Amino acid sequence: MVRNVIHAGITVSDLNVSIPFYTDLLGLKLIKLEEPRSARGEKLGVPGAVIQCAVFETADGAESVELIQYFKPDSPDGGGAPVNTVGNVHIAFRVDDIDSMIREMKSKGVVFMSDNYEVIGDGPLAGWKWIYFKDPDGTNLELIEETL
Repeated sequence: MVRNVIHAGITVSDLNVSIPFYTDLLGLKLIKLEEPRSARGEKLGVPGAVIQCAVFETADGAESVELIQYFKPDSPDGGGAPVNTVGNVHIAFRVDDIDSMIREMKSKGVVFMSDNYEVIGDGPLAGWKWIYFKDPDGTNLELIEETL
């Protein structure tokens, strides 16, 4: 039985670009930045891989996100798959004020999938606000404001 989620992992093209996005724009705290290494390739199913990992945690410390840059081999595609791509995942981030987050992120060039958030109309999540956006590599992410 699964007890909880330890972390979510995202492959990125350049940690030097992604780290500021996840810290400065999303407010995640960088808690670990490993040196590049080649020891894990076979375990990841990518023989000969050279990777570097950065680990972040949320403000409450309850969740973490791991970014992985592959220096070798080159990525087989350009990333940024549409959300309806089979096997694609996204991460939803809980925020206190979705309006101010959207304004700030748009002012810094973040691409959102729609002009504004949607409000869930009924059911146990009624009133919640959500919107999808992209990170620098086109990874699908989401902001959610929980409301009563």
